[in-house]
Amino acid sequence: MLLIYVLICLFVLLMGYQTILAIFPEKIIEGLENGGATTGVQGYKPYNLNDPNNSLILAQQNAGNIEVLKGRIDNLDGVKERVDNMQESINSMQTQIDGLVQQQADFAHELVGTTPPEISGTEGQTSGDVEVSIEEEEEDNA
Repeated sequence: MLLIYVLICLFVLLMGYQTILAIFPEKIIEGLENGGATTGVQGYKPYNLNDPNNSLILAQQNAGNIEVLKGRIDNLDGVKERVDNMQESINSMQTQIDGLVQQQADFAHELVGTTPPEISGTEGQTSGDVEVSIEEEEEDNA
């Protein structure tokens, strides 16, 4: 019963958190972190398309946004190495799993052997043979 109350409380907390995020949204553009004077990091700046005489400003803003994006890309340099390491680990684990499966198959083959077991009582019978055996059983019971 306590588990149910804990789950209800957890659910209410999650719903409250989502409600707070809906009321006070944080503006994040294209998944980039917003930097500012407090963090010391210059962030992505949206474009002002309403001013027709802003070509120089747009060029400077493009340069700044490209620098922000380049910084984000530079942070991804170590990801390729980590992905390659994970791929090697996955390949190694797959080899180990394949070896375990083969060992289990070999062990099962050793237990069963190469010759199939002899099973009696599986000779082919026709429907006539079955009817005759039923009639014989009825005569014996009568």
